Amino acid sequence: MRTALIAVFSFLSLTTFAQSDYLKYKKIEADEYYQAGRYWDAFYLYRDLAKTPDFQGDYTVESQIKNSSRAMFHWKKTEDYRAFQQYETAKTHMKELLVLNPYDPNRGLLPVLTLELANQMKRRAIASRTEEGAADYLGKALGYYNLALEEGLKDEMVFSFIRQVESALEKNPYASKIRQPTTYDIKYQKDKAEKARTVEILNQENNQ
Repeated sequence: MRTALIAVFSFLSLTTFAQSDYLKYKKIEADEYYQAGRYWDAFYLYRDLAKTPDFQGDYTVESQIKNSSRAMFHWKKTEDYRAFQQYETAKTHMKELLVLNPYDPNRGLLPVLTLELANQMKRRAIASRTEEGAADYLGKALGYYNLALEEGLKDEMVFSFIRQVESALEKNPYASKIRQPTTYDIKYQKDKAEKARTVEILNQENNQ
């Protein structure tokens, strides 16, 4: 009888241990879902974990349930406002999302939204009926193009847009301040030249 009881208790202990390990694995899985931007999957997995004895009342799990829900909300708003070309508001929601999850796979969208906002300002400048209005929109466009670079967008096309806007401002009598080529423009051109020089040297070495 004693042997049987020991066997039962041992079995229950092993089962409890296995269950605990399984839940820990599911917590890791939920964290991975969240980091990968799969907020819907993360939300339901965190919610299921919160119902188990191991994670009931767990602050981290409870917080992640809320964060997953908020992340879904901000991503949906980002997409919606972008579709309506309300890029400034879309950026606000994208920034909130990145506060919740800096590793969100769509984090590269932030400078793209800034670029779209800059292009929008440039289009408004072209459509403006007055030079004063055009100067105002061109100034905003220039600011947003530079901001897109600061946010990590490194595209030669952006530098071309900057030069176009600066050229238009130079010709506009209402432009109070003519912007010179930015430090990002200068550094980009320098890096580009250095890379070209490195490739040239490697080609020469290979041909020897």
